[in-house]
Amino acid sequence: MKKIIIIFIGILIWSCSGESSSDIQFEPEITAFNFEERLPKNIQNGAPLIYSQVMSMQGQINAMGLFMSNNGYMNKTTNKAKTNSDWSYGDFNVDHSYDLVGNQYQFYYTISYQGTVYYLIEGWQMVDGSSGYWDSKVDFEALGQGMKNIPDYTTELSWTSDADGLDMEISFDFGDTMQIFYEMTINNDDSGYFAYTLNGDLTYSALWYANGSGLWTNHLTTPSTVYTW
Repeated sequence: MKKIIIIFIGILIWSCSGESSSDIQFEPEITAFNFEERLPKNIQNGAPLIYSQVMSMQGQINAMGLFMSNNGYMNKTTNKAKTNSDWSYGDFNVDHSYDLVGNQYQFYYTISYQGTVYYLIEGWQMVDGSSGYWDSKVDFEALGQGMKNIPDYTTELSWTSDADGLDMEISFDFGDTMQIFYEMTINNDDSGYFAYTLNGDLTYSALWYANGSGLWTNHLTTPSTVYTW
């Protein structure tokens, strides 16, 4: 699938001290994305379908990070080492580890419910924040009765940042049920692009300019229908 330069509003931020990976002390912060800050002000009225898709993407990404930082609501249960600790919230328990390998932070999270693992997150980020990647896997059946029919899914998120702009790609794979792929871009002049692909077919896309005007395309019609704002 072609690479598209995309919007990225928030990245994993890590702090560290020391000279070697064994001495590094840092705490990962929850990943937070706020695409709305960089979108054209009139996109909500001019392209409401695109706006809702972008907000859906933002919500799903942010939801993945809820267990990735102890935000004060969770209880610290152990302190196993400088770079590994556990915490819990109700019936949920989070184990996480992270380390510096070369110029790259690597992290791994295991989230359990009543002792059964249902959520795994692992990935990496360059120290300078120029690129990063994580994937996650969710097993809803582990949450008990009533969750068996909810499809499990995997998620992949990657980004790069350079002098031209910021690039991100996000995929959600629900197995035989559905596959969703998001691409979004923001250039340094605040122009951008968004694409939503469902089950391998480009469904909606949008292009906007530095002055805030833009157009979006419904690819479900034949021929595709283009709207401007």
